[in-house]
Amino acid sequence: MKKAPAPVGPWKARLLLGLLTVAAFAVPYAAGLMIDYGRLRNWEQRGFAPEQTLRWWDSGFPLCDEAIRWRSKYFEPEAAGAWRAMAFFPQDAREWRDGGFSLTAASEWRRLAFTAEDALQWRAGRFSIGDAVAWRKYGFGPAEATRWNKSGYTPQAASEKKQAGRSDERG
Repeated sequence: MKKAPAPVGPWKARLLLGLLTVAAFAVPYAAGLMIDYGRLRNWEQRGFAPEQTLRWWDSGFPLCDEAIRWRSKYFEPEAAGAWRAMAFFPQDAREWRDGGFSLTAASEWRRLAFTAEDALQWRAGRFSIGDAVAWRKYGFGPAEATRWNKSGYTPQAASEKKQAGRSDERG
């Protein structure tokens, strides 16, 4: 008859449990470090310093290609993250920013279906967003609205005069 194996002693059991516990945390941690190191090297090969890479990651850019698109439009990671969060593409964000619009203002103009170029023209004519919407509702562009507005007309009055075949001059 075979003898049953001796039960594991309490110290051996505790040691085994401790080693398994350490391995359960150490192995995934080490794997994560190796993956991050590989990703950092990939970004480094594409021109990013490790500190820059971490800033882009912290700003919500896990993919190097997307960070490159934003960086090529002269955005810092934090600013790029904010513009991207408002659903702007890099080129659009740059047009708005270069036009002197804050993210908030650009979002508001864009929400009302203005392009950056249109918004710049309306703003050059000293129109608020609301005024631009009103004039556009009556079919006026920024230049024409500016002429009628300088003559003292409201959008509705200007539209009526225009439909009657009159010019933007009082009379």
